[in-house]
Amino acid sequence: MEELKYVVFQLGDQRYGMNLMCINGIEKDYVIIPVPNAPEGISGIINLRGTVVPVYSLRERFGMNKRIDNPEKSLLITNSSGTMLAYEVDAVEEIEEMRAENINAMPFVASNDETAFMDKVLHIGKDIVIAINVDKVLSDEAREALSQLVEENQ
Repeated sequence: MEELKYVVFQLGDQRYGMNLMCINGIEKDYVIIPVPNAPEGISGIINLRGTVVPVYSLRERFGMNKRIDNPEKSLLITNSSGTMLAYEVDAVEEIEEMRAENINAMPFVASNDETAFMDKVLHIGKDIVIAINVDKVLSDEAREALSQLVEENQ
C-alpha cells in the first residue's frame, strides 16, 4: 500500500500540509530582505546558499496578519512550476506518513478559484488538515512577476 509523506505546519491556529516531495528544504535561521514594490504576497527575498529565493507569505494569502512573532517560524523551500520559492509558515510540526485511504479530495462546496490551491484533505488522527498544492498557490501573473523579481535581484 502506497504511503505519501506530508510536512504538517501551522498558520495561526490551523494546521496545513504540503507533500514532502514538493519540498526541497526547511529553513529556520534566515533573514528576509524586503523588496520595494514586490508582487502581492512576497515578503522579500533570501540568500539561500548563493541563490536568491523569493519568500511568499501564506499568512497574507489567507488574510492573516503577515507578521510572525514566533521563534519557531520557518521557510518551506519549494520548486513551484520551475520557480524556487520559500513559503513562510508559523511553525513546522512534523512529517506525517499518510495512507491513501486517509487522503480525500477537497469537498466541491469548499472549492472555488480562490481556494484551488487547497486540493486535499488529510485525516490525521481525529484532525483534518488541508493540503496545499504548491503549483497552484500563485496565479500565472504572480509567477511571471516573481520570475522578473528574481532576475532583477540575481
